[in-house]
Amino acid sequence: MYKLDQTWLPFSNLMLQHIYNILLICSDYDRFLIEEDGRVEEELYLEYTQLGLTNPPKITHAASPTEALSLLEERKFDLVITMLDLGTEHVEELATQIKELKPDMPVVVMSPSPTHRRNKLIKGSMNSAIDYFFYWQGNPSIFLAMAKLIEDRMNLDHDTAEADVQVIILVEDSVRFYSSFLPLMYTSLILQNRSSILEALNNWGRTLRMRGRPKILLARTYEDAVSLYETYRHNILGIITDVSYSRDGEDDPEAGLRLCRLVHDKDPDLPILVQSTKESYREMANDAGAAFIWKLSSSLLTDLHKYLVANYGFGPFIFRNPETGEELARAETMRDLQRILPEIPNTSFISHARRNDFSRWLRAKSLYVLAAKIKPLKEKDFDTPEIFQEKMVEIIKTYRTERTKGIITQFNRDNYDETLFFCRIGSGSLGGKGRGLAFIDMELRASDILENYPDIYLSIPRTVVIATDLFTRFIEENQLQEVAFADIADENLLRVFLACPLPGELSMDLAEILKVIHQPITVRSSSLLEDSHFQPFAGVYETCMIPNQGSDAQRLAELSDAVKCVWASTYFRRAKEYLRATDHMLEEEKMAVVIQQVIGSEHGDYWYPNISGVARSLNYYPLGGETPEDGVGMLSFGFGKSVVDNGSAFRFSPRHPRRPVQFLGGTESSSQTHFYGLRLGTGYHPLDVSPENLELLPLSEAEAHPDSLKYVASTYDNETGQLSESIRAVGRKVITFNGVLKYDAFPLAAIVRDILRLGTGAMSTPIEIEFAVNLNRKAPKKPEFSLLQIRPIVEGNEESDIVVDDSVKERAFVYSRQVMGNGKIDTIRDIIYLKTDRFNPSHTAEMAAELDKLNAPMVLNQADYALIVAGRLGSCDPWLGIPVSWSQISRAQVIVETGLPNFQVEPSQGTHFFQNLTSLGNIYMTVNPSYNDGRCDFSTLDGLPLVEETEFFRHVRTELPLDIRVNGFKGEGVMAAGVPKERKEEVEKLEGEECE
Repeated sequence: MYKLDQTWLPFSNLMLQHIYNILLICSDYDRFLIEEDGRVEEELYLEYTQLGLTNPPKITHAASPTEALSLLEERKFDLVITMLDLGTEHVEELATQIKELKPDMPVVVMSPSPTHRRNKLIKGSMNSAIDYFFYWQGNPSIFLAMAKLIEDRMNLDHDTAEADVQVIILVEDSVRFYSSFLPLMYTSLILQNRSSILEALNNWGRTLRMRGRPKILLARTYEDAVSLYETYRHNILGIITDVSYSRDGEDDPEAGLRLCRLVHDKDPDLPILVQSTKESYREMANDAGAAFIWKLSSSLLTDLHKYLVANYGFGPFIFRNPETGEELARAETMRDLQRILPEIPNTSFISHARRNDFSRWLRAKSLYVLAAKIKPLKEKDFDTPEIFQEKMVEIIKTYRTERTKGIITQFNRDNYDETLFFCRIGSGSLGGKGRGLAFIDMELRASDILENYPDIYLSIPRTVVIATDLFTRFIEENQLQEVAFADIADENLLRVFLACPLPGELSMDLAEILKVIHQPITVRSSSLLEDSHFQPFAGVYETCMIPNQGSDAQRLAELSDAVKCVWASTYFRRAKEYLRATDHMLEEEKMAVVIQQVIGSEHGDYWYPNISGVARSLNYYPLGGETPEDGVGMLSFGFGKSVVDNGSAFRFSPRHPRRPVQFLGGTESSSQTHFYGLRLGTGYHPLDVSPENLELLPLSEAEAHPDSLKYVASTYDNETGQLSESIRAVGRKVITFNGVLKYDAFPLAAIVRDILRLGTGAMSTPIEIEFAVNLNRKAPKKPEFSLLQIRPIVEGNEESDIVVDDSVKERAFVYSRQVMGNGKIDTIRDIIYLKTDRFNPSHTAEMAAELDKLNAPMVLNQADYALIVAGRLGSCDPWLGIPVSWSQISRAQVIVETGLPNFQVEPSQGTHFFQNLTSLGNIYMTVNPSYNDGRCDFSTLDGLPLVEETEFFRHVRTELPLDIRVNGFKGEGVMAAGVPKERKEEVEKLEGEECE
């Protein structure tokens, strides 16, 4: 007994230094994402309580560098985490100031995107004041990994000297990959530690090895890796290494293989895992005695986890035969335990229960409340072992249902009623749309905006979010991993998803929701990456609308199908293409689902709102008298599909709403003649119709229900040529929105202006909102303005020194005064452009198919090109432009939209297609030579060497790379012939002198 106590003593003295106070420097919106949606403190709490600590780490928020430095002087912090974007401040300068103030303070910088414009600058600066650089991808485990990585470094020497604590060395210089690897590795280590504590009752030697959680050490060069290996050689559990990284100050493409050989010469049995983006290294790694994982595999993280489990002894709860020791079953999670328990033989169950194995395993997983409920259960308290087992299953099931708590109301079938407006089902993330809604709802209630509009019902729709953990559970329970990652048609993938049952409790939750919501329902995607700062994923996933009519069974079946349709869209072709282009792994994407009550009223056979709209706080195309900061709004009668899918809408300035009307297209004749409505009574059939389930209706359908046009339409008198604001007047109805914009019958512009200001301040970035207005609510209900979505506007490169002077304009064959993006491109030689003499709006679908074929070899060759088309690219209305999807032009880095003499439409600004293109850093230019607005010299293009020609397009290639420049700050862009290398410096010098 004395020996036992002495053996345990060292482990009680491990991990003496901890991170208790974290200073987080970021905007209010980033803080909300990290602390409220991600619930980072809860994740950290679970790990710390398992170690027996009484003070879990506390996160303190600072909204600016000035506030952060002040807090550091006043209070004690153990770690500083700062977002890369700090407004006008540079994070390198802040890190240096922190180190000057607190030399030993660890400083971690987080970037919101692997393609952020400043990542290379920061990474390349090797700023000694920055300890680590991570990517924040919405996964709260990254905070656990950052804290534990620094804690491991702090405690390493003491703990390895005090006890047989093991060490895993990760050798990786790619921030992108170690930001994904470390959270998974620490999660696996925690699971291993918990399993090891359970195994301690059966294997004391393993307890000695695993009592202290293995530590992870990150090396970023060959020399660092060798030094760590030699220092902690006798404590190393394994090494995970990249192949290519720095050795002797230079990139060595085989540094990882050299490390393998060095280590295996001394320790031939030490497990080493080599991972690389080049599959060709697999054989070399195997020859060096190492395992291999391909970094570009769609199952990279899964493969890594399997390797850790197989090689590092990570273990689940194992049910065994008490007489023979034979394994009967294993439970990886609490859910598995609940499912497996009823099938376990009585003798095995009683054997584990007598030894309190269940409560010990649960305590090791930080599930103390549940462990406390189970530990008092004794065999003698039940008539039979079967009743004992049933009771334990019941307790686990009840606890799983009720355990999640958060600021946002946790859905509970027993108390869900009409008083609850935002609930979450599950314990995972709310996803992009969900957290955006939760955030703006919180900000609205904290502001004075609601008080400013006492006669308006201003809110978000009644909302329930199915969190991402239910998505994961659905995929796992139905074993859909292989199908999801396979290259199969979207329709076939959807059929597979629709055929799978939802988790049982979720179906019951959906049934409870339908007892409260009897209006039509929209089911929207809300993935982890959606509506992010740098890749918004706007319109990439499905939105489904259901009339919500018929029997209870029919309503439930349709809602279930809609949820599964949104989940399936995570793996549709366009989503996979977009993920690939934004440097994300498909495995990292998780889908939450937003269920909302549809704003609007019933008008005959259809349901629709009076107004739908999109508004942006930053206007890239201001008209005369407007500034970009005035913002811009676009309105449509009926559902907003007209705006976000094809840009067919009414433009207005939130700051100048009474200025002359701006019909998209330029004349009153181009005002809205059709609108989208949801047909009632027809049900929802995802395989038969578009998931959105909306119909394009003529305006005459609304004229049969005049109240729907109240304050939205005017009446045009053909005899007098005058507009009347009376809906009852005789004449053609014209959608003008005069009632709400000119005459303030409803303060739409003021509300939009206030919300844009509130959201921009809270998010510290320009924003875009989607909203709907219902003016037909019956008294005493108030007219309704409902916020449907809020997301950051993706901004382009911030370099402001792009020179577009007269000399380059003169040699340019494309010149535009309407541009998006900012920068210079000199790597493109290919141009695909429309044959203007063949353009006919009736053949735009065929044009889209040709672009798909022309794009395919460019994808195969990884070659970018410039694309020149007519009209609004990506429009859902083929009469406004070519209806391509993003994947059909995925290698088009520069896009020029031109008007033709008989074909004039507005630019794509405001559409989902446009949002995604600009988020990828693509350059976008609009020209309209017929109105002397820019130029596009097709005769020059016709003279270039031809690569391929189709019925509607020509693919040409220049001898020298094109000179493409866009100055987004001045609103100018050019595409010109490239300059020979020997003349390039001379030309640039002349241009610079002219600019000066």
